Amino acid sequence: MQRNLSYEAHLWYTLTSPDYVMQAKGILQDAFDVLMDCVKATPYIGDYPPVPYWGSVVEELLNSFDNALAMLKQGEYGEMMGWGGRLMQVPRGFDEGNMNWMQGRAEEFMSLLNKAGSYCSDYNRALVMSREYGSASYKDGTGDWRFEMPEDMGIEGNDIALYYEKYVFPNPPAELPEYAPDTSITCQTGDIVPWTGVWVPTTGMGTAALVFARKHVQIMQPSYEIVSRDADGYVDQYNLVHTTFHPVKPTGRMLPWPQPAAAAEPLERLRCEAGQPCPRTGWWWSPAGGEQGRQYFEQGQLLPNPIKANSNLGSMANISPNDDK
Repeated sequence: MQRNLSYEAHLWYTLTSPDYVMQAKGILQDAFDVLMDCVKATPYIGDYPPVPYWGSVVEELLNSFDNALAMLKQGEYGEMMGWGGRLMQVPRGFDEGNMNWMQGRAEEFMSLLNKAGSYCSDYNRALVMSREYGSASYKDGTGDWRFEMPEDMGIEGNDIALYYEKYVFPNPPAELPEYAPDTSITCQTGDIVPWTGVWVPTTGMGTAALVFARKHVQIMQPSYEIVSRDADGYVDQYNLVHTTFHPVKPTGRMLPWPQPAAAAEPLERLRCEAGQPCPRTGWWWSPAGGEQGRQYFEQGQLLPNPIKANSNLGSMANISPNDDK
């Protein structure tokens, strides 16, 4: 899948946003309502210790969410990380006990708990590297991340584009904001981060993930370039690159939402002879013209003759529809 800076940055910003984690509270409230309905129908269950204990944890989480959300809106991410971490312990707490007393509603209850926790899991994973690089030993230079953090523990490579859209945007919008590096601000690996948000290496994304870093809370991490994967597709080797980063910010323009990788047609099926109507809006390329043969066409527009006349190279192949770069 071709990397798309705006798309990946938008997913990073969404996963770490108040609007995204707010969804957890409503679902947790639904789970608590199911729990209370079952408790009222089975009064004796109040004497079974796991139920009042974990029930009080859920109630406390509901009561403390607004405070964590208010802090997040002010740029303080830690309180919500702690809130989500606590929530993710709750399903196991109930599951390790006897749930037959819920009279057929245990599956519904657990499904709601897990769904609420999934929003927190996404949020926390997007911020895990920021938390790790907030270590006091890294900031004062007594700790060495080269040996202590040999791998990306968060969302690695372009996994955010490959696996998160269906959870973040189950019904994708038609457009997304365009993002671009702000070259007036830089931060090197090991320096205290001066701005909160998504960062990209000055050399480009390469095989590493974008970085979500927090102002004054952490040092800037290295770029975790993926070197190789094992037979199951898991990363088994990284190259930790000491580099310089720029923050990634919205430009104010909007772009078409990119076509999902799974729906993209194979390259060999997207060919069109010169003089024929373009079958899909996007960038098209003629092997006869080299890089100069790369042009943007709207669907239905007649494709021109290649720059170099050659009967063996008289067709154009689609590169990346809806990619305006």
